[in-house]
Amino acid sequence: MASSPPSSGVLPPSYPLHLREPLLMLRNPRSILPMADVAALLLRASYEGDVPQLKTLVKRLRKAGKSVEEAMTEIRASWYKGQGPLHMAALSGKTAVCKLLIKDLKLDVDAVGYDGVTPLSLAILGTASAAVTRLLLDHHADPNKAAFDGCTPLHLATTRDAYEIAELLLSRRAYVDPVSECGTPLYIAAKNGSAKMLKLLLRHQADARADVNAGTVTPLIAAAYAGSTDCIKCLLKAGADANIPDQVADWSTTGIIEHSKLMSSKPQDENDGSDFEAQGDAAIGKSNYAHALTLYTMAVETDPGNSTLYAKRSLCSLHTGDKSNALDDADTYKGMEPDLSKSCYAQGAALILVKVRCARLLSSNDI
Repeated sequence: MASSPPSSGVLPPSYPLHLREPLLMLRNPRSILPMADVAALLLRASYEGDVPQLKTLVKRLRKAGKSVEEAMTEIRASWYKGQGPLHMAALSGKTAVCKLLIKDLKLDVDAVGYDGVTPLSLAILGTASAAVTRLLLDHHADPNKAAFDGCTPLHLATTRDAYEIAELLLSRRAYVDPVSECGTPLYIAAKNGSAKMLKLLLRHQADARADVNAGTVTPLIAAAYAGSTDCIKCLLKAGADANIPDQVADWSTTGIIEHSKLMSSKPQDENDGSDFEAQGDAAIGKSNYAHALTLYTMAVETDPGNSTLYAKRSLCSLHTGDKSNALDDADTYKGMEPDLSKSCYAQGAALILVKVRCARLLSSNDI
């Protein structure tokens, strides 16, 4: 019988609609299944922590004359960002399956999916399992390997406020100041008002000395937005630049918080999204599609009626491998009946999106 769904609270990835624990296999364990079914069952068993089922499937591969180690490295969940069996087990925090896949089947602990995410990152992103994280690190998983958006395991641990895991990563030489679309781990901790996490990062020499007048939101200002006096005090003690503009008379912790609240509550008339769009265009010019995607998303939030932004964001999603969001934005773009004469760039993006849309319709016979 099939295993019960995991009780970890993590939503399982969607399985192919055709996969219903093939009756042929249930009635006759020696029956020959298509490789696609075997692969899907392996991924499911890995996610659900079903060690007996996993071993049975591995035996079937061996009896079929397959090189198990080679076959396992080629198994990917096409319906879930190209993740493999170890990704699935790590995501749901199944330590026993992870051990089997690593020790017996020799799967690569640093394998990546279509988005560049490793099993280590998924172990943190999923159930935040310290046991699986430690197991992967003990088998030389790279604590600094970033996904294509620049996000590292330490970013994820900080976002989840998983103190034990962050401590473990740092003890295994995780770089304390990696930069992603979301900033540094210190910035994330400050933004979340997590003083305990922030202190841990500062103890490992995270850089708190960012200029608050440099045009970006620094950890100090992020902590002020969050209203966290503990974080502000820690950052100031660690040397954060408190060079608040001259018109701010009160440089106390309370004064910094009040100033930040005042600035964040001011009308944003100065930025109608065009600045973000211009920065996104510049990022695309450098082929930095992940960063451009973030900038266009910020632009959409300030100017949701600008159809061109959806076209550009869809283009970035295509380049970063996120076909689902690319198609969503393409549909939004087309539904807004954009004026294709607005710019050459918009026309080029639109043509690409129409091509994608047509491919989607043809593949589903929805024409």
